[in-house]
Amino acid sequence: MTPAAAKSSIGFDAEAANEVSYRLAGLLIVSLFPALFWTTLLAFGSFALGAPLSPLTLATVGAAIAALLAAVFNALFSRV
Repeated sequence: MTPAAAKSSIGFDAEAANEVSYRLAGLLIVSLFPALFWTTLLAFGSFALGAPLSPLTLATVGAAIAALLAAVFNALFSRV
């Protein structure tokens, strides 16, 4: 018979892998959807004011928003 402690360390830990995939999905939802929303709002707002922003500027702003939200999400929900 194998002790329970030895069984848990042998092989693939499906529960940990499942948790990582849920965590990544949550990170994508929390960071990408708001970044896309605010970038789209900024694009339409600048177009409505008559000074449309370049695609590079919009991509930079969207990436910055997504990175900030991902960092905040990771800091709030990381396990120490």
